[in-house]
Amino acid sequence: MVLLFAFAAGCSTDARGEQDRPERTGPPPTRPVAADGPDPAVLAAAGSYWLFTTSTGDLLAPVRHATDSGAWGEPTEAMARRPAWIGQDEIWAPGVIEVGGRYILWFSSPTDPDDDLSQCIGLAVSDTPGGPYEPLGEEPVICSTDGPTIDPFPWRARDGRLFVAWTEYHYESGRPTEIRTSRLDESGTRLVGEPAQLLTDPSGWEQLVLENPALFEQEDGTVRLLYSGGFFFTADYATGSATCQSPTGPCERDTPGTPWHRSAAGVNGPGGMSVFRGHDGRLWTAFHAWGDQVGYGAGGRRAPHVVPLDELPPLP
Repeated sequence: MVLLFAFAAGCSTDARGEQDRPERTGPPPTRPVAADGPDPAVLAAAGSYWLFTTSTGDLLAPVRHATDSGAWGEPTEAMARRPAWIGQDEIWAPGVIEVGGRYILWFSSPTDPDDDLSQCIGLAVSDTPGGPYEPLGEEPVICSTDGPTIDPFPWRARDGRLFVAWTEYHYESGRPTEIRTSRLDESGTRLVGEPAQLLTDPSGWEQLVLENPALFEQEDGTVRLLYSGGFFFTADYATGSATCQSPTGPCERDTPGTPWHRSAAGVNGPGGMSVFRGHDGRLWTAFHAWGDQVGYGAGGRRAPHVVPLDELPPLP
């Protein structure tokens, strides 16, 4: 969940000019970002790195570019214009993937100006990693009448197939929350076939919350699913892991009774995790966490962290 923000139509798109800098062949910046930046996703492309987050301040789609000094630059606006179908000036949990030389930004946003739970998923495209991203179509591409549809994660399997995973809450019917997925066509913008369920029934430590799916394949071909559970405004928010039979599931929790990545000193409520492969060949994670002040009411902020996957607790 996020706060509401106002989108400034004249926001800077300086991220485009940053793409002329020398290529980075090493890892992404790992210096902490001392600012709010929920649901981070890192795009490794064109020899560099871009960090996207949920809306903050007056930016609808904040993006930071890796600087020559090994830090993340100041955020700029990645979106060319406000998508016609969104009802509020906010975008949640962006995920970006490169397909055929074009960059596709997946995001969720409310459709109703007066209903934060009217979330659907849409797309925007750009010829350059940092934007500007032009909304694709006048309608969302994934939408449920049963509750909010959030947190899209586009990814590419080792065999080249494209997929997107997302969360569906079912407040109207009362059915358990589920993480769903679909195969994508070669353009990376259209769903192929019927969506499949990856995971459901968040009745344990997840406290009925099941969101921010991120998938990847290990070297042995095993498909892993990482997801967030608990309430984002508390230190109990955490990341769980599951093992999947295939990119379209089903998936089984690795440790049903406890999260995989939980709060530690100065890193509270770690969640909103995404996974990407760096230019150094390693698998990396990006996630947000509170510092010592937990919750916006306590003066806290959900700062982005970028950490190699193998430096987090070993996966079960």
